[in-house]
Amino acid sequence: MGKTLIIAEKPSQAREYAKTLGVKGKGEGYFENDDYIISWCIGHLFELKPPETYMDLFKVGKRWGIHRLPVLPQLGEFQYELKPSTLKQYNVLQRLLKSQEVRQVICGTDADREGQLLFQEVWDTLGSKKPLFRLWISSLTQEAIREGMSKLRPFHEVEGLAQAGYGRSYGDWDFGMNLTEGFTALFGSFDPVRKKPNVISIGRVQTPTLALVVEREWAIQNFVPVSYVELEAEFESAKGCYKGKWFDKDRLASHGQTKEAEKDQETDRDKHILDLERGKAILAKVQGRPGKVCSVKDKESTEPHPLLFDLTSLTVTASKRYGFGAEKVLKIAQSLYEKKAITYPRTDCNYLPPDMLPKLKSHLKALEQGPFEQWAKEALDRPLPKGKRVINEITAHHAIIPTTERIAQNLSPDEQKIWEMIVLRFLSTWFPPARYAEREIITVVEDEFFLTKEKTLLEPGWKRVEKTGKHSEDSAPKLPSLSQEERVGTRSCQVLQKETKPPKRYTQGDLIKAMEGAGKEVEDETLRRQLKGKGLGTVATRGAIIENLLTRGYILQQQKVLVPTEKGMELIRLIKERLPRAQLLISAEMTGQMEYELAQVERGEIPLSRYMEKVEQAVRGIIEELRHYEATHGKKPLAFAPQKQGTQGRKSKSNQESRSQEPHAPKTDKAKDGKESSASASGDSLGTCPSCGGGVEEREKGYGCQNWKKGCPFILWKNPICGKVLTPAQVKSLLKKGRTNLIKGFRSKNGKNFAAYLVWENPSSGKLKFEFERNNPTKPG
Repeated sequence: MGKTLIIAEKPSQAREYAKTLGVKGKGEGYFENDDYIISWCIGHLFELKPPETYMDLFKVGKRWGIHRLPVLPQLGEFQYELKPSTLKQYNVLQRLLKSQEVRQVICGTDADREGQLLFQEVWDTLGSKKPLFRLWISSLTQEAIREGMSKLRPFHEVEGLAQAGYGRSYGDWDFGMNLTEGFTALFGSFDPVRKKPNVISIGRVQTPTLALVVEREWAIQNFVPVSYVELEAEFESAKGCYKGKWFDKDRLASHGQTKEAEKDQETDRDKHILDLERGKAILAKVQGRPGKVCSVKDKESTEPHPLLFDLTSLTVTASKRYGFGAEKVLKIAQSLYEKKAITYPRTDCNYLPPDMLPKLKSHLKALEQGPFEQWAKEALDRPLPKGKRVINEITAHHAIIPTTERIAQNLSPDEQKIWEMIVLRFLSTWFPPARYAEREIITVVEDEFFLTKEKTLLEPGWKRVEKTGKHSEDSAPKLPSLSQEERVGTRSCQVLQKETKPPKRYTQGDLIKAMEGAGKEVEDETLRRQLKGKGLGTVATRGAIIENLLTRGYILQQQKVLVPTEKGMELIRLIKERLPRAQLLISAEMTGQMEYELAQVERGEIPLSRYMEKVEQAVRGIIEELRHYEATHGKKPLAFAPQKQGTQGRKSKSNQESRSQEPHAPKTDKAKDGKESSASASGDSLGTCPSCGGGVEEREKGYGCQNWKKGCPFILWKNPICGKVLTPAQVKSLLKKGRTNLIKGFRSKNGKNFAAYLVWENPSSGKLKFEFERNNPTKPG
């Protein structure tokens, strides 16, 4: 009758399948019994070959350059090579797939696009014709595996998923390989600190994500604070004192609603609606004067439980609560999934499907232990959570919830934190909304209006379980009991001088949200659902994209926030100001649209060929623009990455979409004619040599005089100065003005950051010294 071969994504997954199906026999690279053979892939066994595979190197040479590009293999022409580290397991799979003993095959890799792709690469390479089915499950519990095995999907249902996987892989290769070589050939140079080329890495998702961080930094740098004042009065009644804030009565009259008037008030601050002079005039007008209560409104409001976690909201919450990076959250969640503690984590859905309702109590019963026993028992006595905030339309995978397994205390401290977050969020859905009493009072003094608001917690509801609400909420009202037309006195009044604040830098959680919303930080749940599928990257890859930006020196992690490096800012400025056709690389909307089109490929709505046509058209256009730039302007090296990159100097291994798609770094040997490499020097004069009056040019290891053969000794070495290496623009300013512009990001021996100018100490010898701002004379510690 033959056996069924199940191919898992990794050994740990295969072990769970074997345990559930009673497969106890073990061979080299597989488990086996009379009915099943269970083997695994160890992630991607193959990788796409480099661009040189498709080149005639005798004609174009081995050195990176625009003349070698573009390289755009057609569908069916992309070539793979087996990773040396996976050869042994590949041979196992090859033998099993060709075995006469195997009658049918089940793809049991992770139920997502990347999981499908890594299986598909093996399947298509070996060309097996055996009957093929898909195991589609959301957890690794025995119950879920058995149910999935009883409902195997025919392969044609996931053909679109496989095509989208190939589209992601091929499209990222086209962008990454071609544009990284093209940008590096024009804007790269030799990094003397690392003693290797300064590669200018470009990626379909990576580059627009970098643009989000850079543009936020520019908004902060260019922010001009607007001064405004708030007027706060304290009123005295027979029943007690209370405070109120002034607001524009005309706007109240035009809108008729204090909530809308208050929103307009926030906007009007930028327009100097209440400046200092007017604030002082109102203060003098109302100080010590009698007033009256002209409106008292009481109402009740409710706050429903938060939505269940998807990977994005889990990352955002863990980032705020514990300072965890996006890649760390995914790694912890994946570990919890493999330990059968939670359902599949790489999901972009906050809901559960209707067919899960009968099973939910079994998930609760697994929590009747330890710190959650009280809440689980209470929840079991409550009705099932059938509301649309829990049961709703889902995507490929439902929300992250705890499984039906009782979890032994074998979790690491970080795993415990993430698991408890998921458990408490799940438990909160069984409890009613929190109830509040809201009171709004409008007081008028001398025809000036003051607003007082109070929100009192009446019933905590779900907040008893998950303490995500305000911990300072008080169930006791503080405002005195007032009535309309009641007379009050103005006990005191003060003008509070304030300034508008610049936008905040992104945390990793904030950036993940911005990536999900195609560059927009979307709070509204309905709008978030509409934008799903049109963001930068996928829910499973965004953390790795951020990790790559850190690793490649485009951004730095400082405390909880992300800051772009000089290299990152110069790249985005170059694209925005000098390369109009390449601006699609930094368009979050354009990249989000491409992600949406991949989703259309997955659903079978458009063919893969149409997606690839758009990719190829974009790559050709940018390469042509780079070719024109080279002919017009030559080569212009960008800044180096900082010496210490990010907080985790390691390459991401989580997903091929955001793994390095860079070609191998270009060689930096001298050319045969004895001139310096075109990637390490621009050859343009940056200014006048202070020693002999000749021109100063950039070289591989420094900025030197063009008259060096005549004996001029002038040179500015590219050695780091308190962690910063001089850029061509800074040298040009130094030669012209005798000082650089203000340079931020110097780092003292004590590890403190500081900003300073660099000025000449001895121009002819190239010696420099720091000069500090007069209004900020703090020197490095």
